[in-house]
Amino acid sequence: MSANLFVDVDPFSETPLETDVTHTDCHLSVNGIDNENNDTKKDKPKQLLFAEPLKPEEVRWLYKDDVNKRWMEFCGYDSLRIENTWRSKQSNVNEDGNKDNAMNIERVVVRGGMYDVELENMKCVSIYWPGEEWEIMRGIWFYDGSWIPLEMDHSEVLEEAHLKIFQKQTLTQSSSTPNLGTPTHTYKVIHTEHFTQYHIDWHAIDDVVLHSEYTPSKLMRSVTSKFGFTKTTGYRLVRGYKELATMEDKPDDIDHLVFVVHGIGQKRDTGKIIRNTSMFRECVERMKQKYFPTSEHRVEFFPVEWRSSLKLDGDIVDAITPYSVLSIRHLLNTSAMDILYYTSPLYGGEVRAGLQKELNRLYFMFISRHPGWQGKVSVLAHSLGCVIVYDIVTGWVGYESRPPGSPQRLTGLQFPIENLFCLGSPLSVFLALRTRTPSNRLDLMPEYLCKRFYNIFHWSDPVAYRMEPLIERGYSKIEPVLIPPHGGIDNHLDQQQPSSMNNGDQSNPQSDNDERDDLSPTDTPSKTADRGWSLWGLVRAGWNAKEDTSPTPDNPPIQPEQELAQRLDYVLQAVGIGRNYLYSVTAHTAYWTNCDVAYFVLTRTFPTLET
Repeated sequence: MSANLFVDVDPFSETPLETDVTHTDCHLSVNGIDNENNDTKKDKPKQLLFAEPLKPEEVRWLYKDDVNKRWMEFCGYDSLRIENTWRSKQSNVNEDGNKDNAMNIERVVVRGGMYDVELENMKCVSIYWPGEEWEIMRGIWFYDGSWIPLEMDHSEVLEEAHLKIFQKQTLTQSSSTPNLGTPTHTYKVIHTEHFTQYHIDWHAIDDVVLHSEYTPSKLMRSVTSKFGFTKTTGYRLVRGYKELATMEDKPDDIDHLVFVVHGIGQKRDTGKIIRNTSMFRECVERMKQKYFPTSEHRVEFFPVEWRSSLKLDGDIVDAITPYSVLSIRHLLNTSAMDILYYTSPLYGGEVRAGLQKELNRLYFMFISRHPGWQGKVSVLAHSLGCVIVYDIVTGWVGYESRPPGSPQRLTGLQFPIENLFCLGSPLSVFLALRTRTPSNRLDLMPEYLCKRFYNIFHWSDPVAYRMEPLIERGYSKIEPVLIPPHGGIDNHLDQQQPSSMNNGDQSNPQSDNDERDDLSPTDTPSKTADRGWSLWGLVRAGWNAKEDTSPTPDNPPIQPEQELAQRLDYVLQAVGIGRNYLYSVTAHTAYWTNCDVAYFVLTRTFPTLET
């Protein structure tokens, strides 16, 4: 009687995945890698009777992702360079015996030139912006199936023991020969290494099992032993990574930079823009792999954190803040106060100068590391960041330092901008309030300053405003361009417009059942007066209102000479959502994880992708 339960992932970091495996089903594998399913194991030998030290391409370096807290593999190109540097360092340690001196060598630039690996402290740190660093690990032994690495210190102990048992010269000198891979019914333990939370048994060169020391596992071992089972619960370990690292496995060269500029609220959380940029970068990469897997174009997103370096009022606002409702006051001081700072004649210039300085710093730092680079640069801004970027690009400095008249225009960026993507932007409100008589033909963004301008928003975003009616008033009755849902690649959808400006949930008719009795699709705030006024009633009424877009004497159709050469307003389709307060609030920050936005930005950054 032989029944064996193997759990294929690390019990201390992931949810175990259990598989029922009997010892008689085992077969020979190489360094613990299954030879019957090795289509992803490049150039692995089919059989190995003796253990030899792992080659650099069999080792895989990993970093712990800051968003998902999971170990992620470096590409083969990075892993090989890190491993070779590591081996050189270890050789220096063996020669002079001084580990500190040996560790003090050059850093390894990884992840397409965006990060440095610091082997002296086992970190991967961002080059262009501060505050982002990840733990790294040298992967030698892995949990079978999940390919989660075993702790590095323990892996080195295992590796030393494995070579001591199975290395050819060791076996030649030994009087007794251990099991070299042939299964036996006795399932003899050749060697055991003990650690605090588990111990590891060797049964053969390709059969290494980790047993947890937790009480449930002890109980299981005693039960299986009592009933005559030949093997207890364990986690199968494999030696060497599932794929060999190659120098050809490397990212493409960067041919487009996108600077990502935050809006308000970064004083409260300076790392937020880094996390948001990381999430958006992942969305773009998913869209690229899904729709354009053979493309050699590479766009890289740089978070631009402009708030933390500014002193502004020297915390005088905090000093005059009453202690009453302190938490909400603190929230306002670290978020909405940025809007007041920027509209202030005293501090607006300091804010612009701070962002301008950071944009130029990032650009010249990148150029210094990539001499002769011929790529393009775009800016993706969010919320108030759109206003500040616009003013920097166009040279707007306001009226604070000179008599009334046309604004002084001084461009401050030292590089041309290909595209300006505005997400959830209130820019049009700022522009409308800067003059008493706004022109219908406002020169929004001259092409010599920025080739394309995109105003992207969600219907439910309470901060976003349209741009096109500011340029041509008649566009207030023409709906914005609908961004195709789910990263669709139908070009003709780009020219289509939604049937109405109704933000109802068409895909989920049951999402709003509880509201239909209270508010019909034709209700307006005035009709709800008898039920009591509420902000939510206004929001719902606005969602359900349908404007009459038919031409009238007061609303003439757009004439050919009035048509914009390029559409500016792009709206996300609202599908599969309900209507609630929380969604309306979170819509303003939902762009970072929206794959439709990611696809849109990717295909506008590289217009030839869809052709």
